[in-house]
Amino acid sequence: MLTADDIPTSFTEKLPEDIAVQALLAGYLTHGDPEQLSKYDLWRKSWPSRQDFEGSMPILWPTALGGPQWPASEDGRNSEHLSLLPPSISGSWPSLKPGPKARKYSTDYQNILAEQSQRLRKAWTDITSAYPETNWEDFSYHWLIVNTRSFYWVGEGQEAPEDPNDAMGLVPFADYFNHADVARDVKFDEHEYVFRATKDYEKGDEVFMNYGSHPNDTLLAEYGFVLDVNEADSIYLDDIVFQDIHSPGQQEELWLNQYYGNYQVTPHGPCYRTEIAACLSYMTEEDWRNHVLEGQSQGLDEPRSEATIKRWILTYAAEAEAGISAIQKAMEVDPTVQEHRSKAELLLKRWNQIKNLCEHAAETVSI
Repeated sequence: MLTADDIPTSFTEKLPEDIAVQALLAGYLTHGDPEQLSKYDLWRKSWPSRQDFEGSMPILWPTALGGPQWPASEDGRNSEHLSLLPPSISGSWPSLKPGPKARKYSTDYQNILAEQSQRLRKAWTDITSAYPETNWEDFSYHWLIVNTRSFYWVGEGQEAPEDPNDAMGLVPFADYFNHADVARDVKFDEHEYVFRATKDYEKGDEVFMNYGSHPNDTLLAEYGFVLDVNEADSIYLDDIVFQDIHSPGQQEELWLNQYYGNYQVTPHGPCYRTEIAACLSYMTEEDWRNHVLEGQSQGLDEPRSEATIKRWILTYAAEAEAGISAIQKAMEVDPTVQEHRSKAELLLKRWNQIKNLCEHAAETVSI
């Protein structure tokens, strides 16, 4: 394994104390002693190329497809093209004007690219403070190697860090496993990882590992692929919900009762948080509070809640239609998009998945 504990002090002492583990590992792969790194030569030969990453990872895509501007800059993105990426990745919509948000909150599966880009910018700043001659393409390549090939790891006697991105290690050749929705039997200690297949395989079968239950937007942004069938796929209605629930009093109620944001919809329908938010869109704040805290039904109108949720979901479906149209138009008139046709086709595939998810989920709404 290659973990932060394996990096020589002579290397780490040159870097900022608050450097992220991902940045530290990427910096070591870029600037570490070649002799010390030679033990990983065979494994490194199996890595994808930077060209492979440029073909699959939105963080390296041209701005015409919604990719960031690199090397890192203060403004970071070209807003003219944000709508070509799905909202959970880009934080942008093809035509929707997002509703106001009064609070900042944790969104593990939203605004993915912005948060990913922020981590890479910080990593670049930290590494170049000690190694100003660092080549951007080399470092960003190694940062993505770590991003796509790291495993959750905490050393012996260490507490899990607050940021799970700082609990990572590299396990040579374990990155051969492709993702599938299979049972997980993975264990690790301070020295090693153990992967155990939990189904019967025949000679010649590919052995898969489950990367975790992630929506396709996350798989695309973090790993560069989407699944044709993904039971964990989902979208988030936050920007749409906050168009209806926008008064300071309503948003305060959501915040105080821990229902603020992360309104998830899966192929099987909306989550309970979405149902609770729909009630607040028409109930008085007092009735809603009594409903949430005490289960009272004063003011509750279930058909109205269902109609509200369906409208929210179909608003997202309409945005998917707009995204599909925008990409199709760009493929006809934008030379950059035409040059990157395979990427545009992947985005079309993802937007169609989102449209189908919304339409199916809307049919399932029943409270």
